[in-house]
Amino acid sequence: MRLLVLGGTKLLGSAVVRTALDAGWDVTTLTRGLHGTLPPEVDARTGDRTTVPGLEALGSDSWDVCIDTSGYVPREVALSAERLAGRVGRYVFVSTVNVYPGWPDSPLSLNSRIHDCPPDAGPDDGDYGYLKAGCERAVLAAFPNSTTINRAGLIFGPRDNIARVSWWVQRVASGGEVLAPGRPDQPFALIDSRDMAAWMLQAPPGVFVVNSRAGTQTFGELLETAREVTGSDARFTWVPDQALLEASVEPWTELPLWLPASLAGHSWDMPVSEAYESGLTIRPLASSLADVWEWVREHGLPRSEDADRPTELEQRLTPEREKEILASVAG
Repeated sequence: MRLLVLGGTKLLGSAVVRTALDAGWDVTTLTRGLHGTLPPEVDARTGDRTTVPGLEALGSDSWDVCIDTSGYVPREVALSAERLAGRVGRYVFVSTVNVYPGWPDSPLSLNSRIHDCPPDAGPDDGDYGYLKAGCERAVLAAFPNSTTINRAGLIFGPRDNIARVSWWVQRVASGGEVLAPGRPDQPFALIDSRDMAAWMLQAPPGVFVVNSRAGTQTFGELLETAREVTGSDARFTWVPDQALLEASVEPWTELPLWLPASLAGHSWDMPVSEAYESGLTIRPLASSLADVWEWVREHGLPRSEDADRPTELEQRLTPEREKEILASVAG
């Protein structure tokens, strides 16, 4: 089987490449050559997917599957999809649950309304979720019967360059008293990039929300498992949502993954049944966190200049602020 990956060096793209190689696929990538090093077995081509000259690196080759991990602007996605029409058996587009304007305030179904972004929108025509909806339409126009839309949930794993889960793993590994936000039974839903990659290689055409099942993971499980896999002596002090809000702690950015109950809505309750029925499987959290810890020990957390969202990374809770909050709660 022949696979084309648009992208291939960041969190999800690198997982797709490695998973496909391990399964015996012939892998071609198209990247700008700015991030990471690809395995030597890969037919690594350098080009800018956003321009006609940049797509010349694809030549006239054909592939069984294309997995698009790097499409964010509808008219740029349309350019590459139209170039590949008739040369790719199945086109898998990595979208996001942010295409649903009602989420997370309202419950989701696969039929919930998505943003009305047109397929020729430019980079300044809307925000991330709005533009991803236009990207979906651009791909569907070029591949009306052979598109797999992956409305992805929260992806983590080795090579995470936003450092949400990995930030917690490193913090727990450092030991001592750890500020644990909210309640240990707070649910969330994460998916290992490698599990998503394996699913995309074999997924049928259609539209899917791809994440773990709601209620199968909790904040307490995340922290306890991180302590186990790192061998840490960390002690968790659970600080209620209200106390954190009164201390002006910024949800999600200062303490990644933390959403107070008053703001969470239906953030973690996603319609993933169809993805599971089509073959999605999720590895144990301990397995994922052990690999994340191995990566962090070798490479550290990403620097702001290397992160997909540097502002968010720069806002992580500092050790000094953590100690202040813990002291105020104890007092």
